[in-house]
Amino acid sequence: MIKVVIVDDEPKLRQGLQTLIPWGSLGYTVVAAAGNGREALKIIEEEAPEVVVADIRMPVMDGLQLIEQVRAAGHNTQFIILSGYADFEYAKQAIRYGVAGYLLKPVNIGEMSATLQLVRERIEEEERKRTSPQTETLDRDLYLHRLLVPQEKPGESIRLGAGIGQPDWLWSGSYEVVVIVPRVPEAELPDALNRLAAGLKAMAEERDLGAVTIISPYVVLLLNAPLRGSQRRDNLYGEIRNIAAGIRFIAATGGAVTEAGLICNSYSKAREAAKLSFFSDRDRLLEPDYPPVCPPVPAGLTEDNNEEYMRDLILRLYYCLDVGNKAMVAQLLNEAAAMYCGQRQDENHVKQAFFFLCNGIIHKLAAASRLEGKETEKVSHFLNGIYQHDRLQQLIEDIRRFLLDFVEESDTQGKEHEFKRMIDFIHKHYAEDLKLSTLAGLLNYSTPYLGQLFRMKTGEYFNTYLDKVRIQRAKELLAQGMKVYEVAEQVGYTSVNYFFSKFKKYEGRSPSDYKNP
Repeated sequence: MIKVVIVDDEPKLRQGLQTLIPWGSLGYTVVAAAGNGREALKIIEEEAPEVVVADIRMPVMDGLQLIEQVRAAGHNTQFIILSGYADFEYAKQAIRYGVAGYLLKPVNIGEMSATLQLVRERIEEEERKRTSPQTETLDRDLYLHRLLVPQEKPGESIRLGAGIGQPDWLWSGSYEVVVIVPRVPEAELPDALNRLAAGLKAMAEERDLGAVTIISPYVVLLLNAPLRGSQRRDNLYGEIRNIAAGIRFIAATGGAVTEAGLICNSYSKAREAAKLSFFSDRDRLLEPDYPPVCPPVPAGLTEDNNEEYMRDLILRLYYCLDVGNKAMVAQLLNEAAAMYCGQRQDENHVKQAFFFLCNGIIHKLAAASRLEGKETEKVSHFLNGIYQHDRLQQLIEDIRRFLLDFVEESDTQGKEHEFKRMIDFIHKHYAEDLKLSTLAGLLNYSTPYLGQLFRMKTGEYFNTYLDKVRIQRAKELLAQGMKVYEVAEQVGYTSVNYFFSKFKKYEGRSPSDYKNP
């Protein structure tokens, strides 16, 4: 049985996890529980558990500090992290630490069980690797590996006559490398590689195409003649798909080379091409230097202002849901995709960025009481699913559909409907840094036109109307006994002096006078 330690500062949650999760049937046993990271460290030293289930935010020592301490001590422990909606920054670090699972509170029994199943398979596979006897490497595979992996001296040619087990076709003088990467969970990778390699070897030997070997995580097909033309590439891709028989995969070519000593170059280019599969437009044999399929990069966006841009994007998407602008949700998501494509970010970086983007929006929805308890499982499933997508366009579409479930709907339409939405929006978000240009962008109007429309409908300039909404709310808070500087911040003024001047302008007296008549 796999030993587990549960770490959480909430006694009810610790007890709930121990009693509600079917640990025994999943192959686990809970050996201890702790209320914080410091207590857990002592238990981990004594019990040496394979798995730790820990809350991300705890007193004395939180989940992240616990991971750091355990990693520093050299323990090969798998961590499953539990997190609330508000733990956005903590979650970001947890993902970077390579935790085995990330679940939102309240914990769903089914989702926790599924995560534990995957973790157990990972542990069992690592154990098999440690204990299984090392089989002697076949001469043929050893020779192929020497061809594919760059030699110690760059540019040094392989001496064909001195190789061991070299196939006769290496004298052909023209080659091409194709790599196949199974898209399966880590625990299933060895089996998938062996199945694909066996099928490809049978095909290659039957048709005298070349040789096949495994260099994890790749199955490598070394062709004894280059693929000429798109039809041959498409045909080979179709044959690989038939051999895969349901295994999801990526296939990429490194292009033709004219001597055995350059086969390593084709292999290197094939691996680089495979890394760009996430940005491709369809299932195909990927090629070196194939341009990613992405929208145009937003003007003025650089890597230096990425974080500021993402914070603004979270806010704009949240606002779009609030005013019901479905079209702009898709536009903004495509804009984010274009940013990462333009900066040549890798697949994991892009998925991580969209994870944090969605988590930021979900946090705002939860803070505004727009998420019901029954939706927690749906949200958790969606966030974890972000990392399972094979294509960027599929990921964008999935995020778009998910976010549109939270769009504020209304029975009325037309300009009157839009204007009512705008007024409601101001009354909900008055405490934020609202600008007329922000509303104009959300409603697809020019800023000057919306300003004229607003004044015509309300008789007030936008900023005047916003000030009056803020001052009215300030009066209510002052009447409740809040301090002046607290009220100023609560209603959206960063300067207390500025708040004083605005209050006196509209009320004819200072906030202090209003508070103490």
